Amino acid sequence: MPMLAHVPALRAGLAAAAGRAGAACAAAAAIALLAGCGGSPTAPKQDEVFYLHGASGLLSKDQSFEVYFPPLDAPATDRVPRRIGVGLMNGDVRMSRPMDWNVGGADYTPERRFITYQSPRQFLFSIYERIDSPEDPWPDVLKRYEADLEEQGAQILSGRAPVATANTQGRSYLVKAKIPSKPVSEAFAHEILVRSPRRVLLVQIVHHENIDANADEITAALQSLTVY
Repeated sequence: MPMLAHVPALRAGLAAAAGRAGAACAAAAAIALLAGCGGSPTAPKQDEVFYLHGASGLLSKDQSFEVYFPPLDAPATDRVPRRIGVGLMNGDVRMSRPMDWNVGGADYTPERRFITYQSPRQFLFSIYERIDSPEDPWPDVLKRYEADLEEQGAQILSGRAPVATANTQGRSYLVKAKIPSKPVSEAFAHEILVRSPRRVLLVQIVHHENIDANADEITAALQSLTVY
């Protein structure tokens, strides 16, 4: 998992790799961040939706990696927190996300764009722009992605399951990767390749082995994802 992308010293190189990378780029820092997701940060007020990634405070609208998009706001339910609509990647992506997700890292450099959210419920939700051509046939896109995983030593537990977002079709994978820590640990990720007529994205959810408690929250975010 290219999850070191939110560590400032490594962000540029790993964000570039994420254009073709999958789950096996994970390292101990990813697990450390995931383990630190347990503390629930203070939710923003209703009109405070622009987070300063990696620090406390808010960004002005013209500096933020997010732009507020009210039509995708959604009230809380019994199983899903209150959500706000945001525009990402210069308006190429929109989605509805829980208000207490924090931006852990982002880079909008062309062909290496990504954004990573940290949830207080112990998972990471990231969107990476891949360099695959959206005109390539699905089998070619999937084969390249699977080759990336194999090269990096990841294990595909299940793959190529059809999924859909608000306006795209996708293919979902469950991936396991070993973390070179002492003792050696494992990380799990659901990775979903989605494509629009203009781009191919990798949506990555890094989590502990059991994700059932967060399934509704993650599904709601995915179902709202709109890619232009």
